[in-house]
Amino acid sequence: MTKRSISVLSSLLLMTAACGGSGSDEPVSTAVAYEGATVITGDGGPPLGGGVIVVDDGVITDVGLAANVTIPEGATVIDLTGKTVMPTLLDLHGHVGFVDGMSFDSANYTREVITDQLDRYAYHGVGVIVSLGTDPGELAFEIKADQEAGTQGGARLHTAFRGIARPDAGPGAPTMRPTALGASTEEEARAAVREIAATDADFLKIWVDDRGGSVEKLGSNLYRPIIEEAHANDIRVIAHIFYAEDARELVEAGVDGFAHLARDVEMDDELVAAIVENDVFVMPNLAVSERARNASPPAWVDLPQLAESQSAEVIDRIRQSYEDRSEEAAAEGSESFAMMLRSLKKLADAGATLVLGADTGIQDHIQGYMEHYELELIVESGISPAKAIEIATSAPAAVLGANTGLLAAGNRADFIVLNSNPMYGIGNTRDIESVYLSGEAVDREGLRARWGN
Repeated sequence: MTKRSISVLSSLLLMTAACGGSGSDEPVSTAVAYEGATVITGDGGPPLGGGVIVVDDGVITDVGLAANVTIPEGATVIDLTGKTVMPTLLDLHGHVGFVDGMSFDSANYTREVITDQLDRYAYHGVGVIVSLGTDPGELAFEIKADQEAGTQGGARLHTAFRGIARPDAGPGAPTMRPTALGASTEEEARAAVREIAATDADFLKIWVDDRGGSVEKLGSNLYRPIIEEAHANDIRVIAHIFYAEDARELVEAGVDGFAHLARDVEMDDELVAAIVENDVFVMPNLAVSERARNASPPAWVDLPQLAESQSAEVIDRIRQSYEDRSEEAAAEGSESFAMMLRSLKKLADAGATLVLGADTGIQDHIQGYMEHYELELIVESGISPAKAIEIATSAPAAVLGANTGLLAAGNRADFIVLNSNPMYGIGNTRDIESVYLSGEAVDREGLRARWGN
């Protein structure tokens, strides 16, 4: 056969393949249509019964009721009858690189460990995680760039680089504390802001907390110039707080977000109104504080989904951490936590911007899994499941400026297929059949095998 004959034959084969390989004149569609499921779009509205989601090249091209969506001819159709579909979660307050099995140490801050953690987030349906102020170097930015280039998988990583506190007064965990940039003077504070703003950081975090009187708190003489300098450099400031009075003064100073609720007193109507008026977003961070109301292991420790991504040794350690807690201490913790729930409900009723922030990535606060428990606690405050899902999906996406978190045309095809409808019980968000990131199914079975679970 001549070279020209080979060339003609190759062209004919390519044309045949493009036409479906059967002589058809119709092109094969690359679209995938997921039909038959109850679709929760993430906007806080009612679910769509018998909804359809059309995905092409990792992006949602159409979503709605079956009667209103045209499935492209030749598209692959996947029947999800009996399932519920919702967006993947976005957590604006987590930490990566410190936990590795039974170890909680700065020595774990490696690409291998962070990659594994991003897989754990993705396994449990968390599509985006913001590592908030505890990334000591360039690694988080490198991983983020690799994900944008399509060479790194897992949940999408965003970072606030290193936060700012008084010297040695940042994160509560000793192994994390050195990551904060220390500032004692206005000049040092402004210089630290410029260092952070020169990176690709998504936010700037400050710690305004004296840790029960054990450290010196970042005062207004420092956080006011920090906020001013940050805004001049087009970066938003998130404050870790404990005291309501600090929250009040930070709002007046122009802070953009809070990483916790006030935990000393119930937030009064005046503070709530100021938060709403100044459009300050709030991460409730409930699950960390909720631990204090338990004198025995809570129910979430024994749910099968935890064992899917964690070893028996880690789960046993979590159980043991509750062994020495007294009923009296638990009663005090319950009273304090009930106060936080009331504050949260006030914020919700007033129309505050609430976003998921679960503080996962510290020891025994399991990445990917505890985000779902955070949802349960949000609902416990009196917020509806639909609103709680919005708080965990489209609301943080809007704050972050990410094209995910909402099942809508033009957004990344990041969604969870559930076996049970969370509108009938918010804990059903854990009952995951599959997870899709940019239209590709996460290999959950392969991950379980890798983890030995």
